[in-house]
Amino acid sequence: MKDWLRSRTFWFELLLFAAAFGLRAWSVWQYERHYPLADSPAIDEASYDLWARAIAGGDWIGKEVFFQEPLYPYALGALYALFGPQLMLARLAQALLWALACVLLRRLTHKVFDERSGWIAGAALAGYGPGLVFPALLLKENLFLPLLTGLLWLLVDAQRPRRWLAIGLCAALGALLRGNMLILLPPLMIAAWWIGRSRTALAFAGGVLLVLLPVAIRNQAVGGVFALSTSGAGTNLYGGNNLENPFGRASEFSFVRGIPEHEAEDWEHEAERRTGRELDRGEVSRYWMGAVLQSIAEHPLEHAAILGRKLLLTLGHYEVPDNHCLDWDRQFLPLAGLPWPGFGLFGSLSLAGLLFWVWKRRERGPALVLALCFCLYLATIVLTVTSDRARLPLVPLLLPFGAWWLSLGLEQWRPRVMCLLPALALVWSAVLPAGERMRDFAEREHNYAVTRLGQQRFDEARGIAERLKAAMPDSARVRLLSAEIDLRSGAGERPRLRADLDALAGDARLKARERFHARVLAGQLALEARDSRAARAYSEAARAFDPEDPALIELWITALAQGLEQRLWGLEALAEARPFLNQASPITQAGVEFLIGVELRRADPSSAEGAQSIQSALDRLAAVGLDRSLAAAERGRARRLAGKIQLALGRKQQAQNHFRAALELIPGDPESLAGLETAQGP
Repeated sequence: MKDWLRSRTFWFELLLFAAAFGLRAWSVWQYERHYPLADSPAIDEASYDLWARAIAGGDWIGKEVFFQEPLYPYALGALYALFGPQLMLARLAQALLWALACVLLRRLTHKVFDERSGWIAGAALAGYGPGLVFPALLLKENLFLPLLTGLLWLLVDAQRPRRWLAIGLCAALGALLRGNMLILLPPLMIAAWWIGRSRTALAFAGGVLLVLLPVAIRNQAVGGVFALSTSGAGTNLYGGNNLENPFGRASEFSFVRGIPEHEAEDWEHEAERRTGRELDRGEVSRYWMGAVLQSIAEHPLEHAAILGRKLLLTLGHYEVPDNHCLDWDRQFLPLAGLPWPGFGLFGSLSLAGLLFWVWKRRERGPALVLALCFCLYLATIVLTVTSDRARLPLVPLLLPFGAWWLSLGLEQWRPRVMCLLPALALVWSAVLPAGERMRDFAEREHNYAVTRLGQQRFDEARGIAERLKAAMPDSARVRLLSAEIDLRSGAGERPRLRADLDALAGDARLKARERFHARVLAGQLALEARDSRAARAYSEAARAFDPEDPALIELWITALAQGLEQRLWGLEALAEARPFLNQASPITQAGVEFLIGVELRRADPSSAEGAQSIQSALDRLAAVGLDRSLAAAERGRARRLAGKIQLALGRKQQAQNHFRAALELIPGDPESLAGLETAQGP
């Protein structure tokens, strides 16, 4: 050990580790400092973060069959439990994992080819352009990359049964990060049997079962489905193999709400709608697998074309977005925005090296194992869904061949160039139309505008929306974004806005999610105009798509309460909404409680329940008004409503106090001024 620590190799590996980590730590620092959404994880990142926080809070078992692979959120949850939910720390930990992957890749390539190739491969991964962005993202690929590289390092020299136990453990852990690793378990079992017969096969199986059997038992216990990792195999297969998705990319379906925590439920509901019966998670997965097989049988040529396009996209230079668009992210990261080599360069050289190795018919040793693993893993991507995240594990599988190709220098340069030409043609072939790539970028611009809108930075959001409208004038999503900005900011002509939203809500060509969004906005506009009947109709129509959406629940309950106040209907209208009342904002809850109390006391002036409901509303508003962790505008709204309630009860002095407090929090608020004037009158 002492000799190893004194060796030149150790110090060079330490230098490689430090350089790889330093670059990524710098990029993470820039991400935290400059990236506008650094504190707002979205989609899968938000799902992993929330899941990890729940785990850190003590919910280690969960309540449903896993739909997303669980190892990453559990690892993140363990980190949160130890150090608190600090995103910066999690990102730095991922930078360390990438640095470890660089060292492991150096050792792997050295074992497969030679020392010079090993150092080239390690340095190439350290300077890999997308690898400077990924560590800042809360995504499972950051943990999968070193795990896969370590698995390959074990696999290329796997003669001893003890090593096959470790291979089984790593492969099973990999399956808990990326489900397509399950497809590789049978070939690995065959390889174990081929090398050492029963001893190695049993060792491999033991490693796999040590990891996956507890997960399967847990899934059976909480959900009644014996699933080795997740219940999402069928949906993943369908996601990349249906005629609505000609390129097999990560895409949205009209029946999926686009929120990871609801994704399993949405796939289940659609499968049940199509079959007309209730299904468990295992049956849901099998239904979607069957739907793919049926579609392939009916349209074989179309599916063959989809597979061909997925293959070209997977091996192409373009980083196909999934949650993140790396081209969009780089504009906020000065370091990652530099011209670092990406898959366009390394993929071309590596495929050329693989072709040259095949052409030279090199020894059937470690390089053959690596080549077979590359082909198998590539097949799992092409058979499911392709994206930059799905393609990332191909980098450590391919880079050893590219490093070897480079290490040869000018040796045999003519045949090597002949291998480079088809590799260049494959990697740089144009698969996606230019319009598709523009839409990928615009999707991230849209998400950015939505975030700025949520932060009430209306001018910035409107500027982005105007750019998107100029680029895509017919986009329904852009029209909805512009309408929401006008609604939230108080701009725009209300009749025109209402007409636009009505048209979008009734347009059958749009996705169900877009029509849902239009109905919610139209309902909020109707609520603003105190058209309670229309607001209720819009909200109840929208509930058919997503009855759990917080904005919709707020709209629905507020519309019912406003109609109750206007005497359009009685308390019975609130019966269906009462179970959802605790999901509304505290101010809305207080308003509803007050109206219920008024109605009860109108029917019976001595009603104790009515008096209790009114007092509960005032107590709730007092708690909000005094909570200094809330924004001043929120506390001001609470005091204003408390003033209105006190005024309705004839308590003018208390009403004046609330209205004055509201004006301190929201200076010049017209409703509070009007309320104060009324309270001060005779």
